[in-house]
Amino acid sequence: MKRGIYRIKGAGNKGKEPGESLGERLARLFEIPGEVCGNRPKVTAIGRGEVLIENFKGIMDFQSNMIRINTNNGIIKVTGEGLNIREITNEEIIIGGKISNIDYDA
Repeated sequence: MKRGIYRIKGAGNKGKEPGESLGERLARLFEIPGEVCGNRPKVTAIGRGEVLIENFKGIMDFQSNMIRINTNNGIIKVTGEGLNIREITNEEIIIGGKISNIDYDA
């Protein structure tokens, strides 16, 4: 009789999201927000005048009516009028102006 470890088909993906990292799985297991341990972007809109994007990689395009931000999960496009970058650090960017739309492209 053979001895060893056998994997049951389909058992490895139970509760796992596609593209989920080890840190994100641990965060889900311990009920910690995903953006704390993972690298997923967190987008916070403050009214129609400000957008805060955390965990971004870089700025792809910058115009007065459209800003495209690169993240690990795709591109975030902010459109509006008179857009500007109010603050930028290694971890977050604050976009100001009259914001009309936030799009997520995977």
